[in-house]
Amino acid sequence: MEAIRNAIPETPVIVAGAVGGPSVMFAVTPFRNGLTLGATNTRAGAMELYGSVFARGLAGGWTGGIYPAIAGCPQFLCLGPAYHFYAAFVGTAGGVVLTSLTESGIVFGAETCNAQMAKNAKAPGSIKNVHNSMKPWGTGFSIHFARNVIATAGLRIFAQPCTWAVEKATGKSNAMTTLGGDFVGLRNVCAACLSAPVHQLYGFTVTTPELADLPSAERRARAVQFLKDQYLLPGTSRLSPVVPRDLFMRSMYVAVAYTMYSTLERTLVAKWPRSQ
Repeated sequence: MEAIRNAIPETPVIVAGAVGGPSVMFAVTPFRNGLTLGATNTRAGAMELYGSVFARGLAGGWTGGIYPAIAGCPQFLCLGPAYHFYAAFVGTAGGVVLTSLTESGIVFGAETCNAQMAKNAKAPGSIKNVHNSMKPWGTGFSIHFARNVIATAGLRIFAQPCTWAVEKATGKSNAMTTLGGDFVGLRNVCAACLSAPVHQLYGFTVTTPELADLPSAERRARAVQFLKDQYLLPGTSRLSPVVPRDLFMRSMYVAVAYTMYSTLERTLVAKWPRSQ
């Protein structure tokens, strides 16, 4: 019982998850919707995709964002308090895996609903039966989980070494170098960039309804074909111009969302009144 009590996160960590989560996930909706549209459009550049997101006006950029925002509270309680709880028993790597699995169980339905609504906003009627935002399973769940493992690793494993690198390069250690380390750590190859193709594969999967009716072997073949079509020039093994586009867009989404959250969490922990 003592070990469990020690593993329960402090109040400011819980507050960061409960308050910051919904705010962050709603704020980055346009970035998320732009990625969704890019999963089925290899011709448009990043700015064109963001333009499509806001084609119906400023408010249109947040189409479907309410669902990930609602899920944002338990999601970020998972990323914060649940991670610290898991890590206390199974270590950092185990905490990352368990946190990612829990997170997918919480937000898969909401993010899938958001993605399909964004698709319908661009091409009305593309998806007739939008995924229930409360349904925590479906085609694409395993891809969603794999993406979360990479993103959570960026938040909990890679950010600190990047902070040390920034401090060494600048010769300073302050709030700005810490923020810089967070931003670099969350955008590096092992986090945002590696998760970009996985995220786009998830976006393709959940916005291509016919995949759900295919046998698993055919779904895998379609997934491999999607990655080839998206990231290789036709008939070659050379990378296509879509690669830097998706790396940029995924990096913007991950870096902004998780830097906002980690900064809020760190600030609350530092400033929260301590009982005497």
